Amino acid sequence: MMNNANFARILEAAPALLKRLGWFHTPQGGEMKAALAEADRMGIRCVYGDVEFSQTTRELKKSVMGIALNPAQSLANIPTPPSELTSVFGPLLAGQSDPKEFVEMIKTRERARQVTTYLSRCFPSVYKVMITDRDVHMARMLRDHCSDGKVVAVVGMAHAEGIEREWEELDT
Repeated sequence: MMNNANFARILEAAPALLKRLGWFHTPQGGEMKAALAEADRMGIRCVYGDVEFSQTTRELKKSVMGIALNPAQSLANIPTPPSELTSVFGPLLAGQSDPKEFVEMIKTRERARQVTTYLSRCFPSVYKVMITDRDVHMARMLRDHCSDGKVVAVVGMAHAEGIEREWEELDT
């Protein structure tokens, strides 16, 4: 199990890690602009299919507050990350790897599955807000707006499998 001190170190490192990855300086909406351009090129309508950001943020705050209000219970049973994740994240958190190489290394379905599985085990309420609820919503939006069978979907790697799974469930 991960102890509170280790978790606190991860939380302390998170802002610096995000800054090293360039996420604090990335223009917002880049993915949507790319989707619009590709949809225009292909002659396909583009629909914003994610949950509204303000709703996700509101629900995430509730979830995180639930953890913060009871940290002893919430953090007591966090499992140690699997070796596949520590081997990837460890060098980055220690400043020993190039953030651009790191980003490319985690852009696989397998790595996304590992990260989201770990998140779901550590913080189920956060996982529900950030992944499950959005996967369900995006699959329904895609289905509702995909009457002719053509759709361009720009989604984060962490959502690809969940959207596919929800799409299949809509077929049944």
